[in-house]
Amino acid sequence: MDGIKLERDLLSDIRSKAQLVVDTSKLTPRQLREEIFHNFETSESTAFHVEVLSFGFKYGLPIDADIVMDVRFLPNPYYVPELKKKTGLDEPVYEYVMNSDKTESFYQQFITLLKNIIPGYKNEGKSSVTIAIGCTGGQHRSVALAKRIGDSLAAIYPVRTSHRDIKRRKESINRS
Repeated sequence: MDGIKLERDLLSDIRSKAQLVVDTSKLTPRQLREEIFHNFETSESTAFHVEVLSFGFKYGLPIDADIVMDVRFLPNPYYVPELKKKTGLDEPVYEYVMNSDKTESFYQQFITLLKNIIPGYKNEGKSSVTIAIGCTGGQHRSVALAKRIGDSLAAIYPVRTSHRDIKRRKESINRS
């Protein structure tokens, strides 16, 4: 109690100048979040959005991901000589990955799952959900799938798609 009293005394000057004081003693974290958004929200800055991230497992899991999917079971363009040095953003690699029945089946099931669960994240008061798609090196399969998933979800939500490890391989190729 002494610590709380001292803190109140130290902050009394600031409190007297505040335009808004929120008593958090009986608020849940979600209620506090709603109160903050209600008082400070701007339409663009706090809009719910989806982050789609490709990555390579050999470089570690992205620690801030809400959903992680391993796509190392899909056909790997790395073993096709003319595709090896390209990425999933290059049309030949993208087509190689997407033209597999296994990929199409996986994609249809996964995108259906995402479309069903993302509203739950939004309803829980999250400002974003991060979906991480991983393959071995983060160059081919994960990049192609992240692009397709991001493009599909962009019809429903604001989406940012990024490729964490896409330059790592290019850098190592340039050094060889």
